[in-house]
Amino acid sequence: MTSKSRLMPSNTLSKTRLSPRAARPRLIANFALTADGKVSTRNYTATLFTSKADKRRLQEIRSLGDALLVGGRTIAIDRMSMRVSATDLRERRRSLGRSSEPLRVIVSNRGEIDLRWKVFRTAGSQIIIFSTQRMPHYLRPAISRLADLWVFDSATVDLAVMLRILRSDYRVRTVVCEGGPRLLRALLEMGVVDELRLTWTPLIFGGAMAPTLTGIPDRFLPRTIRYRLKEMQVNGGECFLTYTLKKPSA
Repeated sequence: MTSKSRLMPSNTLSKTRLSPRAARPRLIANFALTADGKVSTRNYTATLFTSKADKRRLQEIRSLGDALLVGGRTIAIDRMSMRVSATDLRERRRSLGRSSEPLRVIVSNRGEIDLRWKVFRTAGSQIIIFSTQRMPHYLRPAISRLADLWVFDSATVDLAVMLRILRSDYRVRTVVCEGGPRLLRALLEMGVVDELRLTWTPLIFGGAMAPTLTGIPDRFLPRTIRYRLKEMQVNGGECFLTYTLKKPSA
């Protein structure tokens, strides 16, 4: 897909594109967590606590997507390029008639985008940014030269609309989300996380303020979300788990 920079305020989007009946992509969430359920430290530092095998697994899961979705804070902390770096995985995608790497999609409600981030300095697939009216105006022209920029006329990105835009405008069928936990929580509350890929590691962080899959554990989700175990593999003390969303019975 050829990259084009553009600025599209939400109030200019067509009603047809935003139809509730429009299809959304399938969504896979991929996270590593400790034995006590923490995905990071209380300061949200880049912990890098998983094995080489899990880092390969991360690459394999990334390669499943047409788009990789990450929140702005996670990109800044983890210094992500959002790339599929494994040559064999890129070649496998090309052999299937796909682009060599998934689109790189960033969500930032505050619009605090730093053009020095690694993702902007690393060659790769097209970058798409979804933000809001909170994004500083002086940043927008510079960002639009590097990425497709969608600005919503609201304080938060409408994630349902974002998913429909990815499906209708970019032909995205599968999205892989790598966090952060607040973004995952919002997607879980919407009921759109179709598959969970988790790596359990034999570590314990502790700390009430260290985030779990859904952020700081201070409140319940609006409802319980049930998943079904699809696959489990044990590798060198780590446990690789795949869960699929359990559909409610009629």
